[in-house]
Amino acid sequence: MASLDVPTRLALGRLLRELRQRERLTLAALSAQVGVTVSALSQFETGRAEPSLGTLWSLGRALNASLFDFFAQQETENLDVTPAGGRIVVVQDRARYEAIARSSRRKLDLFYLYLQPGDGAVREPVSHAGEEAGVVISGAMQVLVGEQTHRLDAGDGIWFVSNQPHTFTTIGDVECVSVWADTLPDHAPEHQEIESVFGDGRPVGAALPPIDGRSSG
Repeated sequence: MASLDVPTRLALGRLLRELRQRERLTLAALSAQVGVTVSALSQFETGRAEPSLGTLWSLGRALNASLFDFFAQQETENLDVTPAGGRIVVVQDRARYEAIARSSRRKLDLFYLYLQPGDGAVREPVSHAGEEAGVVISGAMQVLVGEQTHRLDAGDGIWFVSNQPHTFTTIGDVECVSVWADTLPDHAPEHQEIESVFGDGRPVGAALPPIDGRSSG
């Protein structure tokens, strides 16, 4: 999977800087929150480097935004019907996220998670404010929350508070399909003013390279 092209990388950097300034955070303060060096953050904002998907997820949470806000045109209606072919798609390594809820008025992310079989967790553990819940549709997976590991087979579900480090891994040699709901930071009405990097609804297949030795999310 290819990296982001230069115009998109520059647009992403501008958006990250605008969000950080909106939250009145210095680079040093944001660095302390997400565990990424000030130098790396500066390179993200100037478009000289790309964050991994996991790092971008953490940056979004620290900046009161959702991962999917970076990749989708924002809506302001009170109702948004998402056809099967109209989901926001974000792909990284063995994980494929397909967001169902797209409106900027939403208070949660609702998405399919497709995990391909393989060894180890599909991303580094992340933690953030809020809560989330998921149910396995097919296949099997392990959910790592804090120091605990939970096996989920088809039909099994889980809920947890998201401030605990968490990640996922597959079980067996078949794809695991699950559906997740993840609450968003409460930042209305400014949350509606975020402009996305991608406004055409196209799938995002960019494999963002690891930064500072971190694995992709």
